[in-house]
Amino acid sequence: MLKKLSIAKNTVKKSAFIAVGSVLSAAPALAGGLEEGTTAVNEIKAWAYGFLGAGIFVFMIYKVIMALTEKETWGDVFQALGKVAMAGGVLVAGEWAWNIFGS
Repeated sequence: MLKKLSIAKNTVKKSAFIAVGSVLSAAPALAGGLEEGTTAVNEIKAWAYGFLGAGIFVFMIYKVIMALTEKETWGDVFQALGKVAMAGGVLVAGEWAWNIFGS
């Protein structure tokens, strides 16, 4: 029983040593792709903001048309506008917080 425990401890030590060594030796090789990754994420963010902006525009036009045809009240339009503003504010606040506290 003691021999099996000793073998298990040695195996764990060797595995941990190999894992740490491989991470430390691979770090310089992985550092080169940071610029390309950041550029790709920024492009995706710009596309997503444009897509969401178009969707919000269509949503607000729908609400205004519903109010013009008297199927909804103008209060519903202003509520929708407030919800859209709050959602946009959350995105801006998240980006602000990421710039301050993030990487």
